[in-house]
Amino acid sequence: MVHLADINYWAVLAATVMTMVLGFLWYSPVLFAKPWMKEIGLKAENMSGGGAATYVLTALTAIIGTWVLAALLTLTDGTVGSGVCVGLLVGVAITVKIGMNYLFEGRSLKLFLITVSYHLVTFVLAGLILGAM
Repeated sequence: MVHLADINYWAVLAATVMTMVLGFLWYSPVLFAKPWMKEIGLKAENMSGGGAATYVLTALTAIIGTWVLAALLTLTDGTVGSGVCVGLLVGVAITVKIGMNYLFEGRSLKLFLITVSYHLVTFVLAGLILGAM
């Protein structure tokens, strides 16, 4: 049974901030902005960056995903190793499910890899943070 009282909310917040910072970098010119924009057919001058609601909803999805991972970790010994392992398993599960959409949408393998690797990396790192704290 999940033990909600055992969730470290400071760790959830830290992992959520990491997810947001990594997302900012992942989809910036520092990492994958150019190939990502090319694959979805956008030019830099056409990027709106989203409004405030986009960032609020993005933060909300990040905190919910991190909280769910933290809840799952209450079922384990709560170590860094279990955090990384559960984060990896959740990341793989999400990757596979996103893959179904890409198959039906006819999107490129490159776009799929950019998208899912972000989620996979963030869940592994979130598991590391949650396990460490």
